Amino acid sequence: MAPLIRSCIACRKRENPAELLRVVKVVDQVIPDPQHLLPGRGAWLHRTCFDTAKQRGSFNRALRSDVALSTEQLEDFLQQQ
Repeated sequence: MAPLIRSCIACRKRENPAELLRVVKVVDQVIPDPQHLLPGRGAWLHRTCFDTAKQRGSFNRALRSDVALSTEQLEDFLQQQ
């Protein structure tokens, strides 16, 4: 069986999921899911690609949201890392 490969929503580079951070949409917020366990639609992101994803609107597109999503919790999580 082939290993899982995911794409970063900002740079589109394909990686093993261990190299990427999974994020999910909860109501109108983007929440980090470092354990890859939260339910719902997820998106994958290199930790260094956050700014690019935010500028390009990648979160709304990848998480299929019509409303603006808050990335505050994700930003706090990435700053603590």
